[in-house]
Amino acid sequence: MRKLILIAQESVEARKNVLMALEPLYEEKYYLFSCSSGEDVFKKIPVGTPSLIILDLILPEVNGLEVLNRLKSNPRTSEIPVIILTSPTRGIFKLLSISLGSAVYINRPISSSKLLNLVKKELEGNQ
Repeated sequence: MRKLILIAQESVEARKNVLMALEPLYEEKYYLFSCSSGEDVFKKIPVGTPSLIILDLILPEVNGLEVLNRLKSNPRTSEIPVIILTSPTRGIFKLLSISLGSAVYINRPISSSKLLNLVKKELEGNQ
């Protein structure tokens, strides 16, 4: 059975880079779904509960901090690990993300191999 990774990144380039970095996970039976807004995250979750979410803080409609807060406040989604992958921001956003329950906080740019290794580590820790 395939597992799901949800990628929520505002820019097309960021989504493309994450999808390319995580391409080796297809062989490990993961589906990669991407979306470009905070509201889309909540539209995609009913398709299947993700094993992991990669979330940008800068999203239209519902920003990443609100998405994270809603995910972690809902018993159905609270255990899903969330990696924050975002443009460089002020330190307060990192503190808020971690206090709301993100597993990892990373500023872009990040190498494909480092991102893949971080994702694999989070997936292994939650099996």
